[in-house]
Amino acid sequence: MKVLIVYAHPRNESFSHAILERVSETLEKNNHTVTIRDLYAMNFNPVLSAEEAIHVVDGKFVRDNDVFPHDVQIEMDYIKESDILMYIYPVWWNGFPAILKGYVERVFQHGFAYSFESDEPKKIFAGKKALFIHCTGQPQESEASKELTRIIKEVTSGWMFNSNNVELLDHLVYGRVPYQDRETLSHVLDEIQTVIEKI
Repeated sequence: MKVLIVYAHPRNESFSHAILERVSETLEKNNHTVTIRDLYAMNFNPVLSAEEAIHVVDGKFVRDNDVFPHDVQIEMDYIKESDILMYIYPVWWNGFPAILKGYVERVFQHGFAYSFESDEPKKIFAGKKALFIHCTGQPQESEASKELTRIIKEVTSGWMFNSNNVELLDHLVYGRVPYQDRETLSHVLDEIQTVIEKI
């Protein structure tokens, strides 16, 4: 299968990058075709311009420019060509890094990721699957932490794919990452590899 990995962390020595390497190596070993979109390395522009943004005129969604910007169209094409969409990133301030949030705002646009022909959204991504992996410094043991994680999942993976037919394979969360020793983090990578090998 064709797998698109959208990755968002600015530092190559991060644990997120170690996850990226393990995931991509495992996928390739299992004969999947892997494309990595490293948003920081690409210097992706996360700012949605006025020309790109949709607005409502006479009850209909419109955009000043009917043609998507070239950099956005490239990302849309990668999504269209892929069977599985993966997102690897840290959680900062209880959500996506700004560059990934901007990627979603610019790429998952009306007319591409969703559209409205009635009161219900038209589901466009039928047949695709998605997997999210995020790291956080937040502990995961307490009930309060679990509730926060549930909310973060809802406003990330749930929010992105609640208006189309993408099947969410999993949303893996790993807490206390900055405070874990190398042995523990190595076990985490092995756990992630086990999940990826089942795809």
